[in-house]
Amino acid sequence: MNGRPIGGLNPYHLEYRLPEISGGQRLSIEIQASPKDLFGRPNLHPRLKVAHLVEPDLEVRALHDDLSAAHEAARQLLAHGQPDLAAQIADALSELLTGLPVQRSDSAAYLSRAVQQPEQADQIAGIWDEWDFASEDSPPFPDDLRPALRQARQIWDERQAELLKRFPPTGEISLSGHAHIDLAWLWPLSETRLKAQRTFSTVLTLMEQYPDFTFNQSSAQLYRYVEEDAPALFGRIQQRVQEGRWDVVGGMWVEPDGNLISGESWARQLLYGQRYFAEKFGKVARVCWLPDTFGYAANLPQLLQLSNIPYFFTTKLTWNETNTFPYDLYRWEGLDGSQVLAHSFFNPLPAQGYNGDIAPLDMLQTWQNFRGKRQSHASLLSFGHGDGGGGPTAEMLESYGRLREFPGLPRLKMTRVAEFYDEVKANKLPVWHGDQYLEMHRGTFTSQARMKKFNRRLEHTLMETEAACTLAFRLLGHPYPRQDLTTLWQTLLRNQFHDILPGSSVKAVYDVAHQELGAALEKATAMRNAALQALSDAVSGPERIVVWNLSSDDRPLQAVLETGRPLALTTDEGLAVQTHFQGGQLHLHGEMTVPGLGYLALKVGQAEAPKSARSTDTDDLTLDNACLRVTVGDDGTLTSMYDKRLAREMLAGRGNQVWAYVDIAREYDAWEVDAAYAEDGEELLAAQPPQRLSDAPYPAIRVIRKHGDSTITQVYELRPGSARLDIETEVDWRGRHTFLRSLTPVNIRSPHATYETAYGSVVRTTHTNTSWDAAQFEVPAHRWADLNDGACGVSLLNDSKYGYSCRGNVLGLSLLRSPVYPDPTADEGHHQFTYALYPHAGDWRGGTLREAQDLNAPLTALHSAATEGTLLAQSRLISLPAGLRLSALKLAEDSDAVILRVYEAHGQQTSLDGLSALEIHRWKVVNLLEEVVSDSAETEQTIRPYQVITLLAGE
Repeated sequence: MNGRPIGGLNPYHLEYRLPEISGGQRLSIEIQASPKDLFGRPNLHPRLKVAHLVEPDLEVRALHDDLSAAHEAARQLLAHGQPDLAAQIADALSELLTGLPVQRSDSAAYLSRAVQQPEQADQIAGIWDEWDFASEDSPPFPDDLRPALRQARQIWDERQAELLKRFPPTGEISLSGHAHIDLAWLWPLSETRLKAQRTFSTVLTLMEQYPDFTFNQSSAQLYRYVEEDAPALFGRIQQRVQEGRWDVVGGMWVEPDGNLISGESWARQLLYGQRYFAEKFGKVARVCWLPDTFGYAANLPQLLQLSNIPYFFTTKLTWNETNTFPYDLYRWEGLDGSQVLAHSFFNPLPAQGYNGDIAPLDMLQTWQNFRGKRQSHASLLSFGHGDGGGGPTAEMLESYGRLREFPGLPRLKMTRVAEFYDEVKANKLPVWHGDQYLEMHRGTFTSQARMKKFNRRLEHTLMETEAACTLAFRLLGHPYPRQDLTTLWQTLLRNQFHDILPGSSVKAVYDVAHQELGAALEKATAMRNAALQALSDAVSGPERIVVWNLSSDDRPLQAVLETGRPLALTTDEGLAVQTHFQGGQLHLHGEMTVPGLGYLALKVGQAEAPKSARSTDTDDLTLDNACLRVTVGDDGTLTSMYDKRLAREMLAGRGNQVWAYVDIAREYDAWEVDAAYAEDGEELLAAQPPQRLSDAPYPAIRVIRKHGDSTITQVYELRPGSARLDIETEVDWRGRHTFLRSLTPVNIRSPHATYETAYGSVVRTTHTNTSWDAAQFEVPAHRWADLNDGACGVSLLNDSKYGYSCRGNVLGLSLLRSPVYPDPTADEGHHQFTYALYPHAGDWRGGTLREAQDLNAPLTALHSAATEGTLLAQSRLISLPAGLRLSALKLAEDSDAVILRVYEAHGQQTSLDGLSALEIHRWKVVNLLEEVVSDSAETEQTIRPYQVITLLAGE
């Protein structure tokens, strides 16, 4: 309007108040329309059907709103057990209406007003087919009757005051306006950018009209969109934030998926989110606002505390299908013992959780359902229409004025969200420890497999890219590409939103996401390799191959070099490296190790003559090395996995059974896996005899399975000296509503299995003793799950999967799904991924994390010409104490100081003793926002189990 956005019109916002204009002035109104409804459904015939410029009678409307609010309050009080109060409100309304004059003498005017009432319009339509009263101009309310209107409002005010003395408000509700805007879901990101402008314009316009109104909004990415697209609008938001009426919450770049992202991804969500808020608004969020995320990682409380966020809010735990989450106001304790004050909002339909209304039903349900009354005098109600519905409405705010102090209803007050938590008696609260598993939406661990593979690869590659660039900066003085790295991280973080990464968005979302993430992965890989090439070229000596290990563990030499010719390689000590040249790739392996966070330089010699091809005997279905002897059966499954080191068979039946299940969820197709899915499945056996491969770099056996028009090709590969059996899988995936899984019964019995999560691991039962156990038939995990009895065990690893199960002794991994809603083509086509079985002595702490890292981030080998470089014999650049694992090696956001982030991964207390990095001898402890917590990091400093610690190089 006159160049200034004032709001969005939609089914919840049907009118806007225009400014007064004097004679001769012109008012210009421009409409920007979207040919879709609020949930993405297209309007195939978009056109503006009707628009009215009206002058409402505010006195008549005010009385109408008084009576409507009181009538609805009486109705809900009656339904919620307060019949005496409801009756007295009804008596007062009856008295008022009896004395209220109504003009009925002018038939045309009366009937014209009647057909404009929403509650009567549907009944009248098609019945009064001979008349069109809507076209009649309704005359204004007669001036001679206006004193009666004012008297009626006065009478009601008096009656309400009398009732308040006898029936004071019960309880208190803190109100915060909100508009939950899914960054993408049934619409693409481009539409979200417009939704944000419309919604925020609406909110700002309402703030001008209602001075008590407060509003909260999360997600730095959403603000960034508005800043880029509508800078004037963004400036108005900044003013309201400074005023204290626009509340910045969340603290993250987006509201991400709560199960699937890595610990470092959580750290970056918080780092970039809080930095954006501090830069643009001068303050950071104090409340983690994740109302709609599908479960919450066990170590998140620690990460929130490390980001200056003491409070946590959700509504999603009320969606549990089987068990009722026991608390709504509690302390949530993470794996390391850190706690945050948590509120899980309980409000069933029709109040709709974070899409609440300032209405008697919502008020009564919110207070009655609130179980934290002993610890807090108030509950919290978030009100407003989400996902493009425009947030709060004028009707809600008018109701606030009428219901804020109403007989028998909870007292209302507008608030900033953190203020609600500030007043809670936190020392008397119950404690929930560990992950908050949502008993619903389990299919999101598997849906849209390509998204999940991009996510996993970028998480590992970005960490390696930062580390390589940091080493090149520190050792060689090369420029550090800080802005490029930030952009790449924010691309990944954006696509970790809780309807993008989980696989619950429309096809248009994934068309964009795949392109964005593919380009980001390509650029990150190129940046990493360029930095490592510069470092390799600085290794002094003759022509060399330099193999880089950017992870914490020493790892066996196993790498691939892109080269045009076969090469003979030896260590400086003269140890020969085994090589296999094929298709422009040199596969190299040997008994030597590549040190953690360092490199191994190999001398290049004259190439050996090509080796003869291996036997093509298809009857030889055994893979054998110093650690394992694995036998593949004629049906394509594993009939034996014998661990030579333990002298023990590790399977308790046929391993790697591949099953296809009918996968038709009761509702929420892409989101859900029904508990009874396993009752309708078909095992997929080898469609032809398994074949030993003669041209593979390592001993391997290929198995081909069929399911309808789908083809599943798997190659079992056992590398020399390795105890890890890789199952390299290529799938041409066709057909719909099918759930593909791998099942392996192992020769281990234990009541618990262990699963990797962000910055740690969680233990879950393998039985169904309770309904809580039974509900976790499909659980999220990152790179591995493990079943062990303390003496030995088997880990199930993967490079891009997240859905696991372990019932009894059967380890299960979910491979692919094919839902039809909201994307009818979800994951149709080609897929390539690897999972692995890893037998081991003891528990998972011995080597599972090393093998998972090796599977997900192979060593990088680069060719270096002869040089008199500066890097000499020392090949280990950073040393970490046992139990600590690298999460990030980067430069600080605001300086060229080195940031080193590590975490304790074994659940065991340790110390910083033994830390050595890049000849840096003094460190400061900082939080995730890179703010100094302690001026020194002592070597004897105790590290708690699963603690995350970030170090900044001191002066």
